[in-house]
Amino acid sequence: MNILILLLTFSVQGQISESWNLDIDTYTHNSSNYASKNPPIEIAQFSNNDKVILSQNGTLVKIDSKGETIWRKEISTCARQRIIVDLKDNIIFSCGSEITKFDLNGKMVWNNDYASSFSKEYMTFDAITFDQDKIYLAGHFFYSKYICQLAIDNDGTVLWKKSYRQNVNFEFDFLPPKQIIVHNESIYILAHEYYSSSKSVLYSSNLNGKKRKKTWINHKLKKLKSNKEFLFAVGQFDNKNEKLIVIKFNNDIEIIDKLEFSLPRKIEHNKSLRGYSSKPTKKDLEKKYFTTYKVNDFEFLNDKSLLVVGDSSKRPWIAKLDLKKGIIWNYDNNDKRYYKYNNEFTMHSYSLFSVDTVKDKYLISGISQEQDDHEEMFIRYINLFVREIELEK
Repeated sequence: MNILILLLTFSVQGQISESWNLDIDTYTHNSSNYASKNPPIEIAQFSNNDKVILSQNGTLVKIDSKGETIWRKEISTCARQRIIVDLKDNIIFSCGSEITKFDLNGKMVWNNDYASSFSKEYMTFDAITFDQDKIYLAGHFFYSKYICQLAIDNDGTVLWKKSYRQNVNFEFDFLPPKQIIVHNESIYILAHEYYSSSKSVLYSSNLNGKKRKKTWINHKLKKLKSNKEFLFAVGQFDNKNEKLIVIKFNNDIEIIDKLEFSLPRKIEHNKSLRGYSSKPTKKDLEKKYFTTYKVNDFEFLNDKSLLVVGDSSKRPWIAKLDLKKGIIWNYDNNDKRYYKYNNEFTMHSYSLFSVDTVKDKYLISGISQEQDDHEEMFIRYINLFVREIELEK
């Protein structure tokens, strides 16, 4: 486990500096789908600001505020996995249809499988949260149009369960839940269609899973967070990923504001423009160039601005967004510190996955993938990391 103590100034005129960078896992994988389709890292925070980090490789690590490891253990993991830390600093880990409770030292307290809680088969939990002494989960059933909600107490006992059908045409059109949050005495679930960038749905219910409402949105919303009395969701406008979209909801999940922000066009199409004797117009450039941005997470800087993270044409992407003025700066320079190869036969893919506030700084997790096409079986080299950054004032 290497900790790189760095103070890096990025190419956004000194807007970002890095305090520390921690390697969580380094390993090889021969499946491109597993590494990219499922969360590479999940992070939760203890009451004393220590963090617990879960990697998709099955590593559970507790670190302090300086990025130093307190303890580390390997656990059995799966494609669908999440962690939270409850009010008593217990770690709640969901994996498929199972829930495991660990204490703050990583010792297992109990493990339950909830597959038999519903009559439908092949259930998996996609999202987990907690409020007071209750744990809330949302999931879906494979080969089905139904999704489910479940509430359990701290001992793992089922308090209530709900399942409901989504209004989709086919079984494979279902929108699996990606997030569940509790806000103002209500439960909110955000779901989106994995293979489309143009469909999301926001569900709400009371704390007993009743009085359910839903709002369909013709955009792919990636993250939902609350700020004071409102809910904010950030995502992409359409399949072209040319616009960043921010939607503001009230407690009744009614849209009260929708903001669109154009992202810089910089990747050239395969067919280049020809025949220009003078400088191309803006319209010509829009035909020639396209964007490949992917939104993964965001954090509030204040009531008027956001920090957005993801990737841009397989490079790490961070943007500062003013909700009135637009994008203040947009950083997507390459980061080569994890590269094992750097030649014409190598595929590099880099993404920032999550961002969280830590006092006056920000914790970012990410995944770097590398593949040398000359190697047998197209093995991918995976690096999972967490780093702390600070924004210059």
